[in-house]
Amino acid sequence: MARAGLLLLAAALLVAGIHAAAVRGLADVHYTRARLVLAAATQAGQVPGARELAEASSSLREAQRFEPANPLFVEQRARIAEWRALAMQGIVLQRGDPPARAALSDSLGGWREAARMRPGSPYAWASIALLELRLGETGAEFQSALERAALYGPWEPPVQIAIADAGLAAWRRLAPAAQELVIANLERALLRQAPEVRRLAAAHGTLPLVCARTVLPPRLAALCVKL
Repeated sequence: MARAGLLLLAAALLVAGIHAAAVRGLADVHYTRARLVLAAATQAGQVPGARELAEASSSLREAQRFEPANPLFVEQRARIAEWRALAMQGIVLQRGDPPARAALSDSLGGWREAARMRPGSPYAWASIALLELRLGETGAEFQSALERAALYGPWEPPVQIAIADAGLAAWRRLAPAAQELVIANLERALLRQAPEVRRLAAAHGTLPLVCARTVLPPRLAALCVKL
């Protein structure tokens, strides 16, 4: 009897494993389809169009139906909501545009959920910071998101650029500790991404304020000399 019971248990575990693998496989098929649609649409650096966003969103809903707790799916849906907002209003959000603000708020909610699911993801925290900035919110949550993005992804190139973008844009409203964090991030980003850092500095116009600090790390100090 004991042997028969063990055999039944082994068979049940095998069936459960096969089912779980099949579910993961189906979820991955839908997620891959969404990712490929978005990758093709963004190859030229453009925001995906309404058709691509709708197609990718539908595939992601199917993926989440099979794996609702997968943070990758949550992150991608949050990114789609942000693209939808940018397609409505362009990169600069106007405060009087309720549909775009609603889409950005939806995206922010998605990234917050993704950060709860994967609190060590620097990409989630960087996205939260950028969305807070676009919504005009640069308080405690914004600065905490900058801190966590820098903590978990100090050498991730997209994270470095996101922190530089948000930090330079909101420089006047940053607490001293957050300003120091942005300075350290700029120093790291200048090692391999100097052209993009210079572009962001020119776009936001706050680099002279950064350079007014009495003590600066060497690469940032060299950039300030060229002003």
